[in-house]
Amino acid sequence: RGLCKNYGDKKVLDNMDFLVQKDERVAILGDNGSGKSTLIKIIIGEEQPDEGVIKVGDSVKYAYLPQIVTFENPKLSILETIIQTLKLQEGPARNLLAKYKFRQEDVYKTVENLSGGEKSRLRLCIMMQKDVNLLMLDEPTNHLDIDSREWLESALEDFTGTLVFVSHDRYFINKFGSRISEMIDGRIEDYFGDYEYYKERKALERQNTLPPVKKEKIKCEKAITIDKKA
Repeated sequence: RGLCKNYGDKKVLDNMDFLVQKDERVAILGDNGSGKSTLIKIIIGEEQPDEGVIKVGDSVKYAYLPQIVTFENPKLSILETIIQTLKLQEGPARNLLAKYKFRQEDVYKTVENLSGGEKSRLRLCIMMQKDVNLLMLDEPTNHLDIDSREWLESALEDFTGTLVFVSHDRYFINKFGSRISEMIDGRIEDYFGDYEYYKERKALERQNTLPPVKKEKIKCEKAITIDKKA
């Protein structure tokens, strides 16, 4: 509530309010530089707002997939990474990796030599072992090959929790977004429907036959209160 964030003279978030409730599937849209990634990073604590209040629900267990996936020890193999990160024996580690399409000799590939899609799959493999109920994805289909994209879509179809994602991929947005949250001038405008609904409403707004979505304005709070319980 009332999030404000500046980078020098550039105001990225301007008294922004954003509420996500259980089981929603929210697609965050906006032009490049509109603050989409900044909002996600503030929610997970990677960045701090200049003003405003953040509260994450007591029962929330979230996982975050950034645009560029990195690993602490990229010279390890896929198998070694899973064994060390999840504290598994080789047999269970191989079985788990097989579910994420890493089979046979693939498990010996070093992480630094993986494609972008393979790194995303490996990161999701690790994240999903933590019983998360909120997934936050930043441009998840960027850099994905066809196989990785199909796997990601299948995994998200099976995921029963809350989904918040930033994307420019219209097909992906329409498939997984049941609410469109558009960032304009540092604030959120919500459209409670899929991408087709969003396009229809925007077309009506441009024709001046439908008023823009209105949001209650809340004054920025000078004392920052960040309550991040997970």
